[in-house]
Amino acid sequence: MRFLAAHGGCHGAWAWDFVKPELAKLGHELVAVELPGHGTRRDEVATLDGYRDAVLELLQPGDVLVGHSSGSVVATIAANERPDLVAHICFVAGILPVEGMPLPYETTSTTLGGSSDSPVDDESPLDTYIKMTEGNEAFYFERQGAVMAFYNDCSDELIDWAYSKLVPEPFAPLTVPVFVPNFWKQADLSRSFIMGSRDTTCFPALARLQAKRLGVVPLEIDTGHSPWLSRPTEFAALLVEATKTKPVGPLIPTSLHVTQEVTQEATQEHAG
Repeated sequence: MRFLAAHGGCHGAWAWDFVKPELAKLGHELVAVELPGHGTRRDEVATLDGYRDAVLELLQPGDVLVGHSSGSVVATIAANERPDLVAHICFVAGILPVEGMPLPYETTSTTLGGSSDSPVDDESPLDTYIKMTEGNEAFYFERQGAVMAFYNDCSDELIDWAYSKLVPEPFAPLTVPVFVPNFWKQADLSRSFIMGSRDTTCFPALARLQAKRLGVVPLEIDTGHSPWLSRPTEFAALLVEATKTKPVGPLIPTSLHVTQEVTQEATQEHAG
């Protein structure tokens, strides 16, 4: 199989460097997408259309699309354009777009049972570590925040390696409403969701909500937000296993309201 993988916010194609050889050992190929404004394309203007096009330029018939974190939305937008080319789509600690809403909508306080009018979860502990660039056009993490958000199960050596490669995440693509009507029509689309049991960003309660919207039973790995870094061998095997996942429910284009019990769990998980 050929896996085409889109990285998450602040990262780059380098995020998949440890997974590529592990998939090769299993007889599969991984091609990493470099999104504009990130990695080797850092100097390019980042737009949501540019993200989509970066995936479409590399997408081939029969590919397994993989999206990590916000890269899951990017993968969804690409699948919306060319569903005929996608054999399977796998969300890794990722979010599904809510039809007609900006990319980060599902990570807002609405998901945690807060005000539907609030586009930001004001109580997020990550806010302590998020810093704005001088022109307020992007945000970035200080090292402690990056560890908390991305690398809470990684060695210091791995953290140093990854943190040195992070770039500020542009705001512009995060403000554009997402419309993927073709995607929601793909009831038979082969799809899967991988969640980390120690993830503090796409924390378990949020991950399970996304898997429910995707209509699948999530596959779980004992990692934080970046299994491709902390456990690449195990993660590569799980990616292959994920392609066998069968849908158990419909694709849901709207956000789900959570019960008080799930809201409490989500709040506790989000607090770390």
